[in-house]
Amino acid sequence: MTGETILVKTGSLRSFSDPSQSILPRCTGCGKCRVGCAFLKEHGSPLEIRELLETRPEEALRLAFLCSLCGLCTAVCPEGADPAAFFLALRREAAESGKVDLSPYTRLLAYEARGVSRRFTWAHLPEGCDTIFFPGCGLSGTRSHKTFRVWQYIREQVPQAGLVLDCCTKPSHDLGRQGAFENAFGELHRWLLDRGVRRVVVACPNCFKVFHQYGSGLETQSVYELMAGDADLVPTPVSGALRMHDPCAVRFEEGIHGATRELALRSGVSLVESARSGRRTLCCGEGGAVGAVCPGHAEAWRQRIQGDRAGEAVLTYCSGCASRLGGRGGARHLLDLFFNDGNTIPKATGSPLTYLHRLGLKRRVKKISEPAVTRERHVSMGGGSKGAWWVKGLILMALIGMAAALKISGFTDSLAPEAVRQWVEGYGLAAPLIFAALYCIGPCLLLPASPLTLAAGLLFGPVMGLACTMVGATGGATLAFLVSRYLAGDWVRGKVAGTGLERLDRKVAEEGWKVVAFTRLVPVFPFVLLNYAFGLTRVRLSHYVAATVVCMFPATLAFILFSSSLLDLLQGRITAPFVGGFLLLCAVGTIPFIVKRFWKKAP
Repeated sequence: MTGETILVKTGSLRSFSDPSQSILPRCTGCGKCRVGCAFLKEHGSPLEIRELLETRPEEALRLAFLCSLCGLCTAVCPEGADPAAFFLALRREAAESGKVDLSPYTRLLAYEARGVSRRFTWAHLPEGCDTIFFPGCGLSGTRSHKTFRVWQYIREQVPQAGLVLDCCTKPSHDLGRQGAFENAFGELHRWLLDRGVRRVVVACPNCFKVFHQYGSGLETQSVYELMAGDADLVPTPVSGALRMHDPCAVRFEEGIHGATRELALRSGVSLVESARSGRRTLCCGEGGAVGAVCPGHAEAWRQRIQGDRAGEAVLTYCSGCASRLGGRGGARHLLDLFFNDGNTIPKATGSPLTYLHRLGLKRRVKKISEPAVTRERHVSMGGGSKGAWWVKGLILMALIGMAAALKISGFTDSLAPEAVRQWVEGYGLAAPLIFAALYCIGPCLLLPASPLTLAAGLLFGPVMGLACTMVGATGGATLAFLVSRYLAGDWVRGKVAGTGLERLDRKVAEEGWKVVAFTRLVPVFPFVLLNYAFGLTRVRLSHYVAATVVCMFPATLAFILFSSSLLDLLQGRITAPFVGGFLLLCAVGTIPFIVKRFWKKAP
């Protein structure tokens, strides 16, 4: 396996017999499509995956999200089948029926949502505008100055050409979120038609595919075809050899293939064609957002491209491919060769500066004073995190504040009870608050919580120690949960990989808050990792906090009662708190056997 982290819920599913037969009637399972595809090579032919719909539909849905939707299988099929459309149909079924967990795609969907928000969108349509330039998100962010120059060039050819800074919402389309896609792209499509726009010039291959397939009533043209028709357009001279990489989104667009090669050859470059180009080009690894759930497959595709001619620079005309293939040998975007000042080719901007450059491009366009129809638009994409911007800001501020407090206090990494006791006692009446704050910080830094729990009983006694521990542990658990959900999901997945906690979301999908309750009742579950792992699941924050408080209480009380009587025990006195804590620890110790039976039921 290659590190797959995707989850499909169980439950009743509609019969797939009709769509599977109608979309994939010609597949014979010959295996020709498996030769160049890491996904099919590991999981079987499209025919074998289709047959899973009859016996294991959840598995078939899960596998659909491991396909890059690049269309190579469609291009090489000797029977004329379209497996890519089949896998997209499965994705739509999984998304529409709520059978797939989309949390691994949170970052991508947030990126898309920002692309259709008022902050980043802008339309500038001069009077009489019937042609617009739609650069897409990637080019506007990585090459904002070049985007503006390309628009100016288009206006030299078509004086009334407008500019629309927006997102085509292909991520939602490819994830099967057809309703969200149709809502967002449909609104943009209707608005353009209502304003008299009849031609869309695009620079992004993905945008070309979306407008070409769904933009009825609009002529879709690649900017490279427009540029290739201008014999006077001269690029920056380039020496040496470059290997052309065609983006998979336009693998069937021979006109674009020819135009891009003609433009490249004008620069004087020695253009090298790989065995996998044109219709048979390989996906760079970004297709279908596979990298979010199975980075092994995405990396296999990237290495396959770079391994064809190791160390040789790549030339492409997709900003995503250029960023993805920018490792060994480097990668250049075709537009890097044009509209430069002098003979210097500027470097592209990398993340996270891409957002700032998109905003800068928008401000630059807004300053143009001419009669025009303008607008900012906002489309709710759903599935996102409401208030994600301010939530992330608050989390970051809390973490920075905690780190600063630790630095100023001079607190060391030692969490031995005696060290904690001496450090906290120096704060007098503020000691309980200091201790609770310290307890909040510990779990977020992956520091063990047990020494602090024991120290609480020694420092403050059973009542105040229990209060401080519950407040601190709940606060720390909540903060770690929020960090995992909103800030560091990829890092957390790496931490919990191979720990057995990856099954949490499957259990949460089946049992909901009960999973949180069971794991909190049993102190043998790793408290620190659990806090982060639950942030990757679909459990609601309110349910998570409530179950944490209630079900963490018995074990916490047992530890506090036990630890608060340790000094008396060392002096030979057996007190009531010690007896109570000991008996409660024994009772809590029986819970793992119950949970073990529950956990074994996980498929």
